[in-house]
Amino acid sequence: MNRHSHLRGKTMRRLSSSVALIAFASALAVPASALADTASEIKALKAELKRLEAKVAQQGKDHAQVKNALNAAKAAPGTSAPPPVFVSFRNGLFVETEDQDFNFKVGGHIQADGGFASSADTISRSNVGFRRARLEVEGKAFKNWYYKLQYDFTGSGAAGIRDFYFAYRNRFLPEEITKQPVTIQIGNFKEPFSLEAIESSKHFVFVERSLPSVLSPSRHIGAAIAAGDKQWSIKTGIFSTSPQDTATSPPTGESQYWDAAVRATYAPIQEEDKLLHLGGSFKYHKPNNTTAATDAADLRPGQSSEREETDVLGGGGALTRVSAAQDLSCGASAASLNIATTGVGLLSAPFARRSSCLKYSYNYGFEAAAAYGPVSLQAEYIAAQYERDATNVLIYGNGGGTSLRYSGYYVFGSVFLTGESRAASYRGYDKDFNTPGSFTDIQIKNPVNKGGLGAWEFAARFSELNLNNGGLVDGGFVYAATVAGNAAQKALASTATLGGRQENLTLALNWYPVKGVRFQANWTKTLTLIAPSDRPFLNGDHPSLFLARAQIFW
Repeated sequence: MNRHSHLRGKTMRRLSSSVALIAFASALAVPASALADTASEIKALKAELKRLEAKVAQQGKDHAQVKNALNAAKAAPGTSAPPPVFVSFRNGLFVETEDQDFNFKVGGHIQADGGFASSADTISRSNVGFRRARLEVEGKAFKNWYYKLQYDFTGSGAAGIRDFYFAYRNRFLPEEITKQPVTIQIGNFKEPFSLEAIESSKHFVFVERSLPSVLSPSRHIGAAIAAGDKQWSIKTGIFSTSPQDTATSPPTGESQYWDAAVRATYAPIQEEDKLLHLGGSFKYHKPNNTTAATDAADLRPGQSSEREETDVLGGGGALTRVSAAQDLSCGASAASLNIATTGVGLLSAPFARRSSCLKYSYNYGFEAAAAYGPVSLQAEYIAAQYERDATNVLIYGNGGGTSLRYSGYYVFGSVFLTGESRAASYRGYDKDFNTPGSFTDIQIKNPVNKGGLGAWEFAARFSELNLNNGGLVDGGFVYAATVAGNAAQKALASTATLGGRQENLTLALNWYPVKGVRFQANWTKTLTLIAPSDRPFLNGDHPSLFLARAQIFW
């Protein structure tokens, strides 16, 4: 029985009950006024019944027209008509065939930012603009093939391409291991590393990622395989160059870098208002013959195209951004040495091969998230280890020893003042094969369009990043030694890499009025700033930053 038949039956039952009531009232000599009220109700019920009958009749005509159109679409005798499709305009355009073998969704998001930064030792500045403006198309074809194309009209990077991949999903493992299909993915997408790094910017609790995000990889071209279920996931792959690299070509005749990455997650508690998530990541990086000119994200951490919480105003972050001052491949020093000795720079492939002193590097991280009702916690620790050739380090002498280590961490807590739970927005592998074990948009209990206040969230985050290594890098010793120290002090300073160290506190207030709309306000205070060697004037500064964001996504 369909909905309209049910309504019609319900109306008839009410009508019969009313007639019976009149008869019963008559028998008991009920007053005439009560009978008049009952008669009015019967009249209204009859009018409602006629309206429903007319609506059902019109739906029958519409159904017949659709059926005739489908039959007319048959190309030849013996061919089947196109299957009916489901179309939805709720938060984007979504179209899917009745058999669910084909679908596509047109979506995107726009983020407009504005804010200011102030410091006692530097000139204050302000800015406003679009942080992201992206359009995307994603879907599936022939049941097992999935695809996504995303283009950013505002971000930096070659051509603005972000996600651009296709995937094949099928059941290669027995159901005793997982009920979900295994995914094989090829294209440009996020390497499986770190909860915060893989999470979509549409769903950030804070306006920007935390400081240690500069130690995480971003999107790269490669191939990955993933498996999992509701509670667990594992994804691993091989990757190389990215459209977001500052340059996509290695030195002439040389080899581009490549990564091998893996991330595993486990959520033993996963309910509507309770969550416990644990995870770990590992990435191996082989630089080959690239230098910071073509591999900035790995060889000069902090100078990649990805922004973090103190570079929210853009412009390269001259005010507060932490950056590794040296090219960890020794490429810059090798180029300077070659120009000084030959006067021509790097011309030959053999010399380019000798210019790299980095043998390999690897990054690892641990993550955890928990939620209980409206309260949630999240934390990550990330480290990067660089192993370099002792001979080349000695020859090119750009600072730093043969083994370097950088690290950072963050921890944040949030509470929904209106009762929502972050646990309800968690997505396991069963819901998201691309970024399993991450969070999506909040399920608003009382949206504004239904007379509510929307969802209100308050959050606080502490984050730290240390890109200093070797020597007495804190307290200004290295800076003084580099400028005017004695030979012993300079020798000690030359063993250090001075990318800087920073600690930040960020407070956030978020408002989610309806699905797809968000307003955010962040205040960040730099508690500790040991400046990088290329900007020693920032040492000891404590700038403050405020940023507001208006976002819509569909």
